[in-house]
Amino acid sequence: MRDLVSVIVPVYNVADYLPRCVKSLTEQTHQNIEIILVDDGSTDGSGEVCDRWAERDDRIRVFHKENGGMSDARNYGLSRAGGAYISFVDSDDWCDRRFVEVLLRTLRETDCELVECDYVTTWDDQTIICDDQSVFPYEIYTDRDCFRQFLTETFFVSVWNKLYRRDLVDNVPFEFGAYHEDEMWTCQVFGRARRICRLHYTGYCYFQREGSVVHSRPTYKRLSDAFRAGRERIGYIEQNFPELASIGYSKALYTCISVYATAEGSDFGKKAVLQREVAAYARSMLRKYLKEGRYQGEMWRFCFFALFPKLYCRLLC
Repeated sequence: MRDLVSVIVPVYNVADYLPRCVKSLTEQTHQNIEIILVDDGSTDGSGEVCDRWAERDDRIRVFHKENGGMSDARNYGLSRAGGAYISFVDSDDWCDRRFVEVLLRTLRETDCELVECDYVTTWDDQTIICDDQSVFPYEIYTDRDCFRQFLTETFFVSVWNKLYRRDLVDNVPFEFGAYHEDEMWTCQVFGRARRICRLHYTGYCYFQREGSVVHSRPTYKRLSDAFRAGRERIGYIEQNFPELASIGYSKALYTCISVYATAEGSDFGKKAVLQREVAAYARSMLRKYLKEGRYQGEMWRFCFFALFPKLYCRLLC
């Protein structure tokens, strides 16, 4: 259907938070939506919560599958979505009741392939999003400037707080079993886009909770995946957007600093192995960064870290 929006919600052990999320979707002012709940092998009764909501609203479609992680759940939902437009919502977050309506209207009026709205971050599960404006300002970016704006952080790397035209995200799967799966997927989507919109409307509430992946204890797997995502992004930039390589090298060096510093404050196994790999890669990125000759005030920081990573962390992290 032309105006059907598919909202994909991966669900894993969020029984206490899921009702708030689903309620915010069933109350959307744009009624022509399908809410796809992918129960990814939950063990806390989340699957039953999904089923009960499906009994109350025939726009809700529930799928139960073995646990495969966030990426697998999103891929599963996307492969079963019937809408011309796609949105992803995390199961412990919630949306303004006009989220779909405002983003869809903007997407169609601007003839864009993707629109991103503002979001609010909260630890308070009582936070209410209430933006009473009827018209919201926005900026439109076209062609290769779409990817430049993504790299310069005009846009947020996560997949939620966005509405996508279906043909933009088809055949761009999330990597199975990886942390930081948003980064490379969003990188590729923005690399494909020819017209995108940044909308100044607060439509999404990003909930912070203890026990979530974002707030869990650093592990070798989590940090090595973050490091690998940064390297893969550089490879993608060098191959597809070589004119933006200097920005990419800068981002890669900041990733190295973040991963190394996080590992420095942790005690997981193979910490030293990861830090040696990160430091060696940082030195190779620094050489490329310096060769580009487009230095910013960050050059001293990168040189200091690449030469003395532990001292850098001790003094500046």
